[in-house]
Amino acid sequence: MPLTDAQRQIFDDPSRFRIVTAGRRFGKSFLSIWEMARAARYPGRKVFYIAPTYKMCKTIILDDLVLKLSKVNWLKKVNISDLEITLINGSKIYLRSADNPDALRGVSMDFVVLDESAMLESRLWTEVCRPALADRQGRGLLISTPRGGNWFRSLYQSAQTMEDYSAFSFTTLQGGNVPADEIEAARLEMDERTFQQEFEASFVNFSGLVYYKWDDSFIGARKVPPIEKRTVVNVGCDFNVSPINAA
Repeated sequence: MPLTDAQRQIFDDPSRFRIVTAGRRFGKSFLSIWEMARAARYPGRKVFYIAPTYKMCKTIILDDLVLKLSKVNWLKKVNISDLEITLINGSKIYLRSADNPDALRGVSMDFVVLDESAMLESRLWTEVCRPALADRQGRGLLISTPRGGNWFRSLYQSAQTMEDYSAFSFTTLQGGNVPADEIEAARLEMDERTFQQEFEASFVNFSGLVYYKWDDSFIGARKVPPIEKRTVVNVGCDFNVSPINAA
């Protein structure tokens, strides 16, 4: 199965580090498999795939990766329990969860995929993976559906101007794997911001918002009708604003 046009743009980009924000069902895992296979085709390479959980590594990536490598007769050994794949050229592919970032310290990497990067701790990249790529001048693909305005958004924005970095953003529709009518049906069933985040790959900030449709136009003194005795009045206060706000 070939790459889609959008996936091919990312795959063919020569930048050392590629930062990709993509909508759901874009084919992030499929692209990651192609990327790992390409990196491991050279002898003696150490290729890593890191996802938020062990289950994601095993259920989303392992079987399809093994199948792809089997078709080209590259496989030598598959260690299911350790999630490690050894190729006939001596290269190894390691599937790892991000549950314990410090467990990945001390290794050298030729290539790394951080899948669903926005769900990971920033230090997994800055303190663990980026230094691990240094001695072998390794490369990296950080790919994710957005998750508000966290570190991944900052990295995506910085990558647009940083040397050796490139940044890509693709919606679910641009990915070419989900028909337009299915996406429109999802739009009708979801609130606007969630749809923008999950399908349009927009960095929508939900952080700290109890009611995200709140607008600044709501702020201001308003006349309050007389309150009858024995009436229960519920008041919410924001202690992080001076002067204090109540509603």
